[in-house]
Amino acid sequence: MTVRDRSRAFFADVSLDPVLRMGVGAYLVIPSVLLKSSSCLIEQSELPGRPVLRRFTCTSSTTLELQTVLWAREEHRSRTTAPGTEKLQVYSDSQCIAGLLKRRTALTSRCFRSGKTARLLRQASLYRRYYDLHDKLDFEVIKLKGQTNLGTRDAVLEVFFSLDKYVRKALRRWMHELRTA
Repeated sequence: MTVRDRSRAFFADVSLDPVLRMGVGAYLVIPSVLLKSSSCLIEQSELPGRPVLRRFTCTSSTTLELQTVLWAREEHRSRTTAPGTEKLQVYSDSQCIAGLLKRRTALTSRCFRSGKTARLLRQASLYRRYYDLHDKLDFEVIKLKGQTNLGTRDAVLEVFFSLDKYVRKALRRWMHELRTA
């Protein structure tokens, strides 16, 4: 089996309660071939497997995006029978995740310190972990647009928005659990 045959689409998304600083991250990995089907509408029931969820506390939107991608990539790697043999394309709507590779040279040359204040960036340790993981696994990040009209969605956006709904619902369930506990 070639790397091409093992190509996977890796979707990651988050939902955050900014007041409580609590959020849910999730990922879903599917064969890339499903995204190339003639029909762009993919039903949740057609997806192999269910999204994997994790709850995070004491977080912010940027931190949650990073935490989720790191946790998800590491967990997926531990579940994969032959790590390194599949090519992953990571789909995210996070500007932070999509821009990290472009920012690498600047961040590392400043030792992950602010260009204005020279203070260590809050997410410095997460950025380091992200770059280390990227070096080990060599994944491609594809930035998705935010909300789009139903009529303009392709298969990639259909899968992503299905995950987005799943994550938002999981956060609402968690917040309901906390209120009723």
